[in-house]
Amino acid sequence: MFVGHPAYNGSGVPGGPPIPNAGGQPDPVGESSLSSERLDSWKEIASHLKRSVRTVTRWEREQGLPVHRHKTGTVYAYKSELDVWWSSRGQQMELEPPDDASPPAPKSKPIRKWTLAAAVGLLVAVTVGWVTLRPNPEPQPKLVPLTTYPGIEGAPALSPDGNQVVFARNGDLFIKQVDDETSRQLTNTPEAEGAPVWSPDGRRVAFRRGPALILTISPLGGPETRVAEARVPDSLRRIAWTADSQSLIFSELTSAVGSSLFMISIASGEKRQLTWPSGPGIGEGSPSVSPDGQTLAFAHYPQDSWPTIDVLPMSGGVPRVLTTAGNFLAGLTWSPDGKEIVFSSDRTGVPRLWRIPANLLSPSSPLPVEAAGENARFPSFSQAGNQRPRLAYQKFEQDFDLRRAELERSGAGRQSLKPSSRFLVSTKLESHPRFSPDGKRIAFMSQRSGTHEVWLADSDGSNPVRLTSMRGPVLNGPRWSSDGRQIGFHATTGRGGNYQIYVVNVAGGRPVLLSRDEYQPDFLPTWTRDGRWIYFGSGRSGTVQLWKMPAGGGDAVQITKSGGADVRESADGSIYYTKVGEAGAGLWRMATKGGDETKILDTPWSGFWDLAPKGIYFIDFGVQDDAPRPVKFFNFETHETTQIGAVENSVKLGNPFGFTVSPDERWLVYTSLEGAEADLMLVDNYR
Repeated sequence: MFVGHPAYNGSGVPGGPPIPNAGGQPDPVGESSLSSERLDSWKEIASHLKRSVRTVTRWEREQGLPVHRHKTGTVYAYKSELDVWWSSRGQQMELEPPDDASPPAPKSKPIRKWTLAAAVGLLVAVTVGWVTLRPNPEPQPKLVPLTTYPGIEGAPALSPDGNQVVFARNGDLFIKQVDDETSRQLTNTPEAEGAPVWSPDGRRVAFRRGPALILTISPLGGPETRVAEARVPDSLRRIAWTADSQSLIFSELTSAVGSSLFMISIASGEKRQLTWPSGPGIGEGSPSVSPDGQTLAFAHYPQDSWPTIDVLPMSGGVPRVLTTAGNFLAGLTWSPDGKEIVFSSDRTGVPRLWRIPANLLSPSSPLPVEAAGENARFPSFSQAGNQRPRLAYQKFEQDFDLRRAELERSGAGRQSLKPSSRFLVSTKLESHPRFSPDGKRIAFMSQRSGTHEVWLADSDGSNPVRLTSMRGPVLNGPRWSSDGRQIGFHATTGRGGNYQIYVVNVAGGRPVLLSRDEYQPDFLPTWTRDGRWIYFGSGRSGTVQLWKMPAGGGDAVQITKSGGADVRESADGSIYYTKVGEAGAGLWRMATKGGDETKILDTPWSGFWDLAPKGIYFIDFGVQDDAPRPVKFFNFETHETTQIGAVENSVKLGNPFGFTVSPDERWLVYTSLEGAEADLMLVDNYR
């Protein structure tokens, strides 16, 4: 599902509550627990591992100890990641003497007199022998730019020998030499092409064209071969070759919204279904076949949880979950030796590459690929042969800001929307705006301090101040209490990264955890008008429904039975709500006392609508991608829907949530994609 924007869009901003107890993530239940889970210095890391600072710094340098760095240069680590690292290397480390151990005292031996000549001769012999016998130093991983063109270069696919890369740019495919700037255009058609992947034998490149076609072409150019046609959501468009370069694996719809993986022979066209997803969701995608051709790795997207990374024998069987991927997943692949799976996830707030052993029998936590940087997506390996493998990936950066537009009323009561201007701006992510009940302040989520935090500002955008300091988890969905004294939000602090609900005083202080079960996702808290209850979305019933609990925390009561996620309570004794993204667009109404769940509008989406005293404001995304998005108003009295203006086409359905109307209905604030840049990066000598 998505709670922030569609899980199936692949845009890379927080998407949905994670699967309970599947990721082996840290299990904090509040800010104090977050502090105890994270170690904020070399000294604390050394104390946790019962070693000296000198030893753990060497382990980080030589053994891949999972230590993270702030931009200031200071370090931090998570106990759970250290424990996973220790469980795989601890026996070897136990046999290793600590760096600061005192050497054993030498046994007493008779003192002998050495002549100067003998001593010099021995020194020369030892030196020559050491120079002769010492091994050549292993080449270190090196991160270098692979492309630096203006605009966006699509997901890379390295050739098996690692000397070339194919990628999409401006809707066509290009091939570039890795070690110089020589490039050439491979395709040139009016339809957009992407998702290229090189065959293991190096003879063909498979790719997608338009919304459905799958084709192959020689990397030298020439005629194309049409292989299949399969229309799927963007996040399921990745293709994989089988190890023998004879067949392709891809996603195809097998229900109204769910997809399965299929394998098709290039020569005969024979197609065979490989997976049968269980439960609701968008299904399975991002396939990758192990180098030996025996195992298939892929992403599974359930409705109520984060995507998981699963493995399945190519001969068939039951999929095995390796780990949860995070709010979103952007590509996965096997390491050339077939021992690990490398994937892109924002499980710590920023997209980066992670690795996990492929032979795990139960879900576990992955380790970061330290050689790669942040905002890393769509990893691709060369096949090493006798050389160290190369790893390519897309470095994708987006700038989301908040824009504000004025709503103007004419004498006849008609409304119109004036052109917008940039409102709350930084080089980091700004999203989830929400006006206070009195309209004097605005709450929003920002990464301007380096991590996801809740911020407050005056209603004109001035005097921004940080309200929370949780420094690690993903925070989203700030909402005001009815008296304007508190802010509710959800954060990825539950078991396996489940969303949990917190409340914090506007005057400051430590957030208070309201969720009681860290194994269940709770999100988007919204107060009732009398302030006694808090509505929220939750997957605790097995599907995502609306619940409510006492404002101070306590036992929750289920409200809906047919789905619900993003809710507001009106003055007429009704609640209005949308459902999770996988359920599609639509806005429903239900009496606060219970009763029928009635759909009243077809086009609003979660996160892009707001309630006003006389009606509902929302964005209609049912237009072409390059067209302005209509802003519409549904009048409670007349039951008519009218267009009052439009917002820029930078307001996309895949943006982080962002749409709020001031209480006096004068201002509209929303999230806008102000810029995007994507270059390709290369890790040489990957290990």
